[in-house]
Amino acid sequence: KSFKGFARPPLYIDIPAPVMDMIGDRKKDKLTFIAGAMNMEAMPPAGLPEVAFCGRSNVGKSSIINAVTLSTTARSSDKPGMTQEFNFYVLPRKLMVVDMPGYGFAFANPHKMETWKLLFERYMQSRKSLKRVFVVIDARHGFKENDKAFMDQLERTRTLFQVVFTKCDLVHSDDLARRHTICMEALQGYGKGMKKILMVSAYTGAGLNDLVADMYQLSNKEQKKRVLPQQALAPQQALEERAEPSR
Repeated sequence: KSFKGFARPPLYIDIPAPVMDMIGDRKKDKLTFIAGAMNMEAMPPAGLPEVAFCGRSNVGKSSIINAVTLSTTARSSDKPGMTQEFNFYVLPRKLMVVDMPGYGFAFANPHKMETWKLLFERYMQSRKSLKRVFVVIDARHGFKENDKAFMDQLERTRTLFQVVFTKCDLVHSDDLARRHTICMEALQGYGKGMKKILMVSAYTGAGLNDLVADMYQLSNKEQKKRVLPQQALAPQQALEERAEPSR
């Protein structure tokens, strides 16, 4: 299949037609940046179903967004703390994707710490279109205290979230399994945390089918709750049907 208009080839294969329709196979339909916001007033109006990616500074959120949408639109940098605002992107007519500031940045500056914490809480409490927050964790380092602090904040605001381990290709399988177990044990204490950790690599494309399938399902929550056909599921693992808890 030809992917015209994309600056990068797909890192994962066998993309189901409904999912490809969400991502867009034409230049005008691909991921588009629409706004950067440092306060609630600057955020675009809620409308489309919305998913947000957050994690420690420099964890690779933007790389995952680009890889899963076959795009280079999401702004990324090797310098920690470059994402200092809420960056809003849209997959036209389908889904809003939000790249949140890394909490390594937010909590590093004591003068900005409380301001960012309050903004995060306001966003999660008032953004009715927000369907899920993907908490991105570097598999090389595993579950850390500031990940726990952010997940506590998500739990307080009754925001559904799911952990995504990234850079899994850089970790030995034994270490990866141990860090997965530690994080799964921690997740048992969260009512709003999904009990499935997505294991991905933005470099090799591993696990991206599972992530994009979840995004597809969430994009259809407000579109008559259409279900992804069985034949369109990722070839390695069928997408588990989930009932979304009320927010």
